[in-house]
Amino acid sequence: MTTKQWHAQLSKGALADLLIDRLNEILKTDPVALNALVSHRVPCNDELAKHSTVQVHDDGINPTTVGLLGVLNGLVGAIEDGPRKGWGFITGVSEADGSLSHFQRTK
Repeated sequence: MTTKQWHAQLSKGALADLLIDRLNEILKTDPVALNALVSHRVPCNDELAKHSTVQVHDDGINPTTVGLLGVLNGLVGAIEDGPRKGWGFITGVSEADGSLSHFQRTK
């Protein structure tokens, strides 16, 4: 089975759920490493910033940046309708101290 055939059989929601499960496993295994990876962002160009599914941070003042979660959401695709249209399927939930608690589907 080719990658394209495999992807066609896997819905966005199913892919998001698979990634969420794996991210939560990794978070339990090494929370320090995953917190560092998820909080790290790098500058990106305008073409990536305008990508239809990759999630970026653009405050209009500082350079536009992208992180691991934005790229993973880009692989899954954006929510197609409803109040979260255009948002990514995967959300990182933070504790009061800013550390990651867990990952879940965007609500």
